[in-house]
Amino acid sequence: MTISEKVAYIQGLFDGMGLDKKESGEAKILSEMLDVLKEVGEQLETMDATLDEYGEEIDALSDDLSDVEDVVFEDDDEDDDEDEDDWDDEEDFFEVDCPNCGEDLVIDDEVLAAGSIDCPNCGQKFALSFDDEDGEDGCGCGCGCGEDKDPE
Repeated sequence: MTISEKVAYIQGLFDGMGLDKKESGEAKILSEMLDVLKEVGEQLETMDATLDEYGEEIDALSDDLSDVEDVVFEDDDEDDDEDEDDWDDEEDFFEVDCPNCGEDLVIDDEVLAAGSIDCPNCGQKFALSFDDEDGEDGCGCGCGCGEDKDPE
């Protein structure tokens, strides 16, 4: 039962009691209160209808925005893929493990050409080697010294 229906029911009870608004102060107050309740009920029904309309408009706008996003960002996704391909061709990156702390490091061509790197994790400097993982002679620094020591 809606608020307007409840107010109409109470109005019917009031009318059925046969109270005279001119003779009784309480009847006059009840009558005025019923008038206020009627107005409140009507305003609430108007607000509910307006909110329903706004909800439908928001749904339509959301659908339209989704269509626009699909068109706009679909083109950007293709451009991003092309940019990534170009970027991959421009510069190569390599992943190496620090022999001191074991941290995975990603290095570029410049660091590889320099031949050594300072680990940002532990601060130790180590040489880059293209031989087996332990270096040419097993020292771990790639210098070929043959000693098993920590590089400095």
